[in-house]
Amino acid sequence: MKKLIILSSALIAINATEISTLFEAIKKIPESKIDNIAIKEMQINKNKISSSLYPKLNIFGSFEHFSSPANIKPQPPTTATKLATKGKGFWFSQNITKIGFSVSMPLFVKEIFDNSKKLKHIVNIKKYQAKINLLKREALLVTYLSKLNYLYSLKDALNQKEKSIKTTLKAIKTGVEVGRIPEFKLLRLKDALNSIQIKKSQINMAIDDTKSKIYELTKKEINSPVNFETLSNIEKKEFLALKPLKENLKAQQINLNVSKDSYYPKFMIEAKGYRAFAKAYNNDDNLAENFASIGVYMNWNVFDKTNNADIQKAKISLLKSNLEIKKTIKNLNAEVKKIKESLKEINKSIILAQNSIELKEELLKSAKTAFELNNMTVDEYLDYENDLANAKANLADLIATKNTLIANLAFIYGNNLERIFK
Repeated sequence: MKKLIILSSALIAINATEISTLFEAIKKIPESKIDNIAIKEMQINKNKISSSLYPKLNIFGSFEHFSSPANIKPQPPTTATKLATKGKGFWFSQNITKIGFSVSMPLFVKEIFDNSKKLKHIVNIKKYQAKINLLKREALLVTYLSKLNYLYSLKDALNQKEKSIKTTLKAIKTGVEVGRIPEFKLLRLKDALNSIQIKKSQINMAIDDTKSKIYELTKKEINSPVNFETLSNIEKKEFLALKPLKENLKAQQINLNVSKDSYYPKFMIEAKGYRAFAKAYNNDDNLAENFASIGVYMNWNVFDKTNNADIQKAKISLLKSNLEIKKTIKNLNAEVKKIKESLKEINKSIILAQNSIELKEELLKSAKTAFELNNMTVDEYLDYENDLANAKANLADLIATKNTLIANLAFIYGNNLERIFK
């Protein structure tokens, strides 16, 4: 008995490592990586908006030819008089080369600040969506593993049924040979064994299909049952599905402000300067002059009727986000209530199913004895075999359904499935 306990513990430890490996493998599949890339992409968009608040520096160069002499830089009349008196070249030329720079920076553009705040919430939305997608895949993995275990249990029940019938067939074979038992009973048992082989073949196909789905989720080959236990209780927290919806609501509230921002004036500071090179048109003197300016500029969109439409659309989006949250709360409360009630009934059914298997095993022993003594028909005996196999399959199905319900409930509350299933 002690050796059996040690062996069982060792098997549980092996399976715990295996299911942990599968959970870890889900994080490495392309779908999970795409979710993480989407987060980084949105963070870059947010940083891009924030970067527009910093100064922009440009350097430029040009060579221009004019049809008539153009000024290199503004020339006041008093300066022109002094240049003429001294016989120097005027700041005009037909060919002008310039090298310069320009610097600009927003002083107050409310739209930029609000868009930066909005994108912060959109980044959070992407993070929550990535977490939802990961937990959804983990819950789906538990469902597939539970189904796989059920199918292996079903196959095992059929193997035990097959073994039991073969034992009975061997026991009555002598009676058939001496004419004490009708040959019909022997043929009927052989037919039952053929039916078992057909069912096992169907189960094998279902096992292969489930393995394929597990491989699609994890890129791991599974060739045996993966037994696991529910070791941690589910923490009742805020519904995970509400978190991205609430972030979206905050983003929509800010988006309403963004749609109103066009009514605010925009203030920019700009500075620019250049050094111009040319030959004076009046005496071909080589000129090299500097010119610079700095200023604060305002741009105010006083009237644009399309802004009203944008504001109305933002209000509708905000209303839809509020209603979506209320709808999700209503639906998830109903789902949680349904799952919890189902779990209560399944727990009761599992205990009943375990007791039923024990009773049916005793009944089958008596039925085998009665059948071997020719006191029971072959169909009556096979009914007992079927009853026991069906009871074992029913228990495996109940356990699989329980695991699936627990996984779904954990997903709804945003619990880490790696903590719950070991």
